[in-house]
Parts: sequence; structure tokens; C-alpha cells
Amino acid sequence: VEIQAAGCRRAGYREERVLHPRLQDELGASLNGMNAVMKMTPLIVLLGLVALPTAAVAQDELRDDRVVLERETSNQQTMSETAYKRLGAIHELMGENQNAEAMQKAQAMLGSSRLNGYEKALIYQTIGFIYANDSKYKDAIEYFEKSIGENALTPDAQQGMLYSLAGLYMAQSQYRKAIDTAREWFKYEADPPGDAYMLIGSSFAQMEDYRSALPYVEKAISLSEKPQEPWYQLNLAVYFETDQIAKAVPLLQKMIQYWPEKKTYWDTLYGAHMKLGQDQQALSTLMVAYRKGLVEEEDKILNLVRLNMFLTIPYTAGDILSAEMAAGRITRNRKNLELLQSALTGAQEFEKSLKIMGELADLTGDPKFAIESAKVYNELTQWENAITSANKALEQGYKKRGEAHLLIGTAHTELSQWRAALNAFKIAAEEGTTVEKQSAAAWIAYVNDRLQSANRVAANTT
Repeated sequence: VEIQAAGCRRAGYREERVLHPRLQDELGASLNGMNAVMKMTPLIVLLGLVALPTAAVAQDELRDDRVVLERETSNQQTMSETAYKRLGAIHELMGENQNAEAMQKAQAMLGSSRLNGYEKALIYQTIGFIYANDSKYKDAIEYFEKSIGENALTPDAQQGMLYSLAGLYMAQSQYRKAIDTAREWFKYEADPPGDAYMLIGSSFAQMEDYRSALPYVEKAISLSEKPQEPWYQLNLAVYFETDQIAKAVPLLQKMIQYWPEKKTYWDTLYGAHMKLGQDQQALSTLMVAYRKGLVEEEDKILNLVRLNMFLTIPYTAGDILSAEMAAGRITRNRKNLELLQSALTGAQEFEKSLKIMGELADLTGDPKFAIESAKVYNELTQWENAITSANKALEQGYKKRGEAHLLIGTAHTELSQWRAALNAFKIAAEEGTTVEKQSAAAWIAYVNDRLQSANRVAANTT
């Protein structure tokens, strides 16, 4: 969270003692230096935590009709000529990055017994800036607290100090202090930026108080002119931690619009739809991501194929799986080839399905693929191929011999090869199941009838 302490730069000296422009610029530069350091403090998005403390009562800073207080102006906002010059020299040293010498002079100045409250507050503030520029945030906090404690700065400067201090507390993992200090700042701020709300929301999140964090995070996002990805990430994390998956869906849809190249958002949206039982929306999400080239991992592609199969879209499933196998992204093993064969058969692409079954038969030696081929050939009225495949299954040790011989007998019958058909049906009648035996008996009766007819025709011909 960026620490914006611009208000501090407007700290002036009342009456005839107006801060010299150069001193003011250098004070601003020191603040900017602290801001740059603080920008490097990452906004940690917590995923995978499960503690859900009781939600806190909404605070006044979240109300649109909140009353903004006005700070009382201190009567001590004056500075002696000597103090003015010495502080100006210190800020010149800070502007030249001579922090050690600046610190030495500031500490020496602080030892004077003639300082009024305003002068002390400014020196404490300056020492805090020096420590912050040196990344010594713990020490910076101590002197910022002293500066605020004097209650002698101008209202704008006091506000700036509070905001800077809240940010430093957060950077030092003092989240409760960060929240309390930011809330004190809010009391006197008419137009707070989204960053201020995010500071509180992030602090609550770090404390694992996600329900209290949520309204601040949502408020921050609503005030942001440009979408800030870490804010959306935190909002998403809070939705998941508080089991508000339905709210996560529209948020993820926005995130995909803003950052369409981020695979993780597509994956998370797909997962959210699946968790909500929205299979069709999950498939649509994954298909769009696939067409954008964002689904490349084997397991994710196979999930896409299976979801198409589950939703009875076998043609798309087969098309994707065939293409991905050809591209080398899907392993051409038994499990994946069986999935492809199932998809192709479901799409009634029988010729392609038969090729895959042949490949599986050669790859595994499992007779079930030969018998499946025989069934498909039977459906396609390719009787010779049906006979060949069924016999191959028997040669490979297919144990359901009655089933295989029924297929062989049926194919011979369609070819009017009555003797061969009769032999196959007799074996089925002997070795098949009860149902297969009954079927074989009916076919035997039919074939015998056809044989008798054929014999009569032959006799009449002679």
C-alpha cells in the first residue's frame, strides 16, 4: 500500500516565518523518498487460510454520510530565526543524501532547551524522515509518534503524519495500530482515496479477519480510477476465505477483462463455476481460455475433454484430443486413447474410432478392443471386417466366446454364408450365457430355414 503523506508537505510556519521554498521542496523530496521505499512493501494476498473471526461492526469511515471533523489549530506554530536556519541546513543535507550528518545535526538541535512544541514536532518529524529514508522504519515510527504527540503541527501536516504512520505500522506488521491510526486519520479527511481504505482492509486481512476486511477492500476498488490488480487479488482472496463463491464469479469476470492474459484467473473462474455446479458456464470459460491459448497443461486439456464428454459434446472432445495428441501435448497412452476412442464413437466418427481401436489392440494386446471393433464393423455392415476382428479377439483370448461367435455368425448370415454361420451359432449355443444361447437358438432356426430354402431352390433347379 503506497503511503501518501502529501499533506505533510503543506506544513508552513505561521506569521512572518514562512517555510523557504527550497526547504519546502526538500521536505517534499524526503517524503517522496519515503513513499518510494514504502511502495516496495508488497501487498500480501492471503490464500489458503481458513480462520474466519466474527465480523466487526462497520465503522464511520465507511458511511457515505459520515461527519468530517475539523482539527483545532495550535497556537504554537511559530519558529525562531535560529531554529529556522538550522532546520533548513538539515534539509539541505537530506536533499544531498547526507543522512548521517543530517541526523547528527537534528539530534543536536533536539538537545536545545529553547525549543517550543512546534519546533520539536518539526524536528521529530525530520528525524523520522531520515530514518525512513534509511529504511529504519521502527525508528521512524518512534519519532513520527513523538511528532504527532506534540500536537503542534498544522492540521494538514498532522494529517499527513498520521497517514504516514499508519502505513509504517502496516509495513512493520503492527496491523492493529495501522487500523486505529488510519481510523483516526479518517475522522478529519473529507475526501479519502481508495488507498486509505485498502490500508485498513489489507491490515484486517493480515490479521485473518476477512469479514472485517471485505467492506474496506470493496470500497477501495470502487474509488479507484484505474483497476489495481493487487486490490482485486485481495478482494478475490477474501471472497474465497468467507465462502462467497457466487460473489467471486463476477469479480473474476472483471479481472479477466482487465488482465485477459493471466491464466490463473481463467482457472479460478472455471473452478468457481464447477464449485457452484454451473457446468455449462465452467465449460464455456475453459473453452474460451483454450481458444486463447491459455490451456496448455495436459491435465487441464484432459479436464476440458472430459467436461465436453460429460455435457454430451463428443465431437468437440474428440477434435480437441486428436489435435492435442498430434501436437504432442497429450500422451498417446492407453487411458488417453480410450478416451479418444469413446469420444469418436460418441460423435459417430466410426472410421476414426476404428483406427484408434486398432492402435489400442496393437498397443495392449487386450482382446476387448478387437471385439469392440467387430461391433462397430457390424454397425457399419462391413461384415468381412467384423468377422476378422471377432476372430482376432478370440485368438487374443477373449473369454466371452458366446458373444464373439454370435457376432461372427451374424456377419456370415448377412453374407449368406449359411454353413459358416451355423457353425458359429452352434458354438455360441454351447458356450454362451443363457441369453446368448437363446439368441443362438433363434439364429440356428433361421439359418436352418434358409438352408432348407436354398436346398429346395437348388433341387428345383436341377
